[in-house]
Amino acid sequence: MDTIEYHRNALLAQGDDPLPVEQLVALIQAAPDEVTLKGLLAELEVEANKLGWPRDKDYAALLLQHAVLQVENRPARAAMLDFALAQATWCASCATAGGEGLARSVHVRELEAMRRVALQGC
Repeated sequence: MDTIEYHRNALLAQGDDPLPVEQLVALIQAAPDEVTLKGLLAELEVEANKLGWPRDKDYAALLLQHAVLQVENRPARAAMLDFALAQATWCASCATAGGEGLARSVHVRELEAMRRVALQGC
């Protein structure tokens, strides 16, 4: 089972519907321009915040992390990674215990490193 499927199954098990987030991420990945991308990211924020974090990761951030690898446009990659990083940071900041915070901060560090590498030379 891959990471996305693992998280998707956990969301479904707790009664959350990840489909709207998945659909928006697919649209974001194919967004034709910056205006469309920004509008879709605003919609994604609303839908992403409806989901829980049963596996200590924000699902929208996780999906964007994987989707950005298929995007050629550097400004679009930057916007996607910035959004993912903000979502993951929010998730980490909502931790109620030390171990939970540490687990969630791992995703933040992954996204920070990915952003540095993905946007080199911008």
